[in-house]
Parts: sequence; C-alpha cells; structure tokens
Amino acid sequence: MRNHHFLLVCFPVLGHINPSLQLAHRLISLGAHVTFATTIVANRRYHKTHHDFTTPGLSFATFSDGFDDETLKLSADFAHYLSELTRCGSHSLINLITSSANHGRPITFLIYSLMFNWAADVASIFDIPSALFFVQPATLLALYYYYFVDGYEDTISTKLLQQDPSFSLQLSGLPLLASRDMPSLLSPSNPNAFLIPPMRQQFEFLRRQIRPKVLVNTFYALEREALGAIDDKLKMVPIGPLIPYDDLCRSPISSEDYYIQWLNSKANSSVIYISFGSICVLSDTQEEEIVGALLESGHTFLWVIRSMDDEEERMKKLGGRGKIVRWCDQVQVLSHPSLGCFVTHCGWNSTIESLVYGVPVVGFPLQIEQATNVKLVEDVWRTGVRVKANAEGIVERGEIRRCLDIVMGDTDVKKREEIKGNVKKWKELAREAIGEGGSSYLNLESFVREIDEDSY
Repeated sequence: MRNHHFLLVCFPVLGHINPSLQLAHRLISLGAHVTFATTIVANRRYHKTHHDFTTPGLSFATFSDGFDDETLKLSADFAHYLSELTRCGSHSLINLITSSANHGRPITFLIYSLMFNWAADVASIFDIPSALFFVQPATLLALYYYYFVDGYEDTISTKLLQQDPSFSLQLSGLPLLASRDMPSLLSPSNPNAFLIPPMRQQFEFLRRQIRPKVLVNTFYALEREALGAIDDKLKMVPIGPLIPYDDLCRSPISSEDYYIQWLNSKANSSVIYISFGSICVLSDTQEEEIVGALLESGHTFLWVIRSMDDEEERMKKLGGRGKIVRWCDQVQVLSHPSLGCFVTHCGWNSTIESLVYGVPVVGFPLQIEQATNVKLVEDVWRTGVRVKANAEGIVERGEIRRCLDIVMGDTDVKKREEIKGNVKKWKELAREAIGEGGSSYLNLESFVREIDEDSY
C-alpha cells in the first residue's frame, strides 16, 4: 500500500471527534499519515481536557467556522452557521491542502464528517478522492437514505407531525420502526428540525455519486441486514467499533482517578453508571425523578452531571449513596468490574461502548437519533431496556425503577439473564471485529488498498 496522507475533516462536537480520532489511529496503524482537522473552537475545547497529541504519524490542523470567538451557538441559527462554516472552512482547507503539497506531504485522500460535503468539494478541486465517515449506526444511514432520497419523506414526516402512535414502517434491511423509534429530527415540529435541510443536501450529494463508499462506525455481525439495505445505492464499509484498542486490555484498577479508586471499593456488578453525554441537559423535573428512582432502588451509583452548581444540595438529597462527577473517562468506567448497568441517552458512542465493555443498558433517549439506537438495544440486540415517558415527556421515577429492577434486580430473572447472555455475546463479537484479522480490521485495510487500485 502507498504511504498515504489522509486529511480527516471533523464536525466540531465530541460525538464526532472521538470516533474520528480512533479512525485516525487505525489508519496510522496501516502505515498512513493522518492530518486531523476540526474548527478552532472545537480544537481549543478538546485541548483543555485531552493531552495525547504526540502520536507519531498524526498531525493536527484547524479551520475557521467564522465564529472563532464562540459568538454563535450551533442551534441559534444553524443555516447561517453552516454557510459561514462552508465559506471559511473551504478557504482554510484550500490553504491546508496547498501547504501540505508544498512541504512534500501531499494529501492523497480526504475523509469528511456528515454535513461536511463542502470539504469533499474542495478535495475535488485538487483531484483528491474522498469518502464520508458516518459516526452513527448503519440502520440510521439506511433510514436517512430512504427518507431523503427514496421517497419516504412525506409519509414519515406527516405521521410524526400527527403524532400517530399506531404508525409503523417496515423498510428493507431495517427492523419494524414505530413512531417512537424514529429520529426526532425527522419531525417538522421537533426543535432539531433545523438539521433537515443540511441533511437533505448531504444525501443529495451522495445520490449524485455512483455507489459511493461510506465508512460506518459499526461492525458486520451487529448490523448485517442494515449494511446491505441500500447496497445498490451506496456501499457501507463497517470499520467499528472505533474504541481505543489499548483500552480493551487495560485494567482500570491501576488508575489514579479518584472516581476509579471509589469504584474499586464497590462489589462487582453493583454500581449504576448514569451519563447523558456532553450535549443533553435534563430538566429539573426529570432530574428529580431520577433522584427519586435511585433512592428507591437502593443501589450505588456514579452520575455524570455537567452543571455542578448545586452539587452539595444534590448529594444531600441522595444521602451520600453514590458519587456525582462533572466528567469522567467513560471507557475506564464502563470497563470496570463494579458496573452493573448504564443509564444512557443512547448516543451512538455510548451505545457501542456499552456493547464493547459488556454493560447492560437502561436506554433513556432524549433527542435526534437516540430513539432509533435504543430500538436496536431493546428489540434487536436485546442488551437492555427502554424507559417510557409520560404524556408530558417526563420519565417518572416508578418507570425508571422498573427498568433498573429488570437489569439489576430480581423482578424478571428470565429477562435479566437473557440480557446478560446477549451482552456477553456482543462483547465477544465486537472485540473480534476490531482485532487483527477481524472483519472491521480487514474492511479498513481493503478500503485503503482499493484507493491504491484507483477504484474511486
């Protein structure tokens, strides 16, 4: 294989940055050099908490989104943000590609994040081939393609707007999807509907290509049917789970982090880990219901809460039964033997990490694609259960307690044992996929080799 120089252009949120960096490391292990580029703001934030920027073969670059002083929040005017990002980012990328060539390290391939097809347009100016990296499951990629390209938009959006609870849809290669399993952004009335226009543009961009390859953070055994659902339209290349491989062999007991030392003192499978990711924020009412459920369950817990303004008051309510932290190394926590279950929003990174580390899930979807992810967790892989919200959208403490009792207690021993068995099965299959000679390892190796063979 050639000595490739990949330019990896990443959307500026952690849900994209973390798996994209792992992809960079995998490419480096195949002998490539990678330049990882994201916005100036995202790079600044990431540097505050991460310091592993000395990997041989990995370089970092930044580009402007037009708001380097952080004067605009992404959701405030997303169309304006994307317009400025496209304009400023394209200019930065042209300079970066030109500079790399002038310094004797020309870019040979570009990999870009969802809604960053402008980066592919820049690459085409220099005759550099490119591919999309999709950080969510193959099921969602196929569903979005059906929606934006294959004519299902009116049916799905109308039913979601009507909030029709009886609506269900069977699409080739996908599980039967009810209204509550659909990505929330596909509903015109949803606050995240501002993502629909750039998503449509992205899928129109893919449609104009002849069976483009898309790298997907999943593995063959996990989504066999979905990976082939639209195989005549685009070729999904499963290269996940994109988890730090070294962490699969690392013992968290050696860590000096205080929360790990605390976990070391707990019995195996006894702790509930609660985290809703880096973006989602719970309402006060919802947080109170979780507190009530934890108190009633009697279990020890580790809860990640980004806003710690009332930490003392929270701990007083919880009677010192658990620990609240502002941030933790989630991979370390999930790999700890004291973990009994993971209460999660079911963002894709958290979902696939739960599989890799063998932790049962209580799925608590909040927005965008999370409802579809938890559908897979509960009904397809059967590695956890899903909470049900009331008419006001709040998950009450009794419902949370019901789910915790299934995965942690003795209310439904048959169900709990089924979940434990499936968790063990998927953990083994996930690790097999990314190990040397595994399906995802070979898929990425073939992807790089085929670039050399000018298959693009």
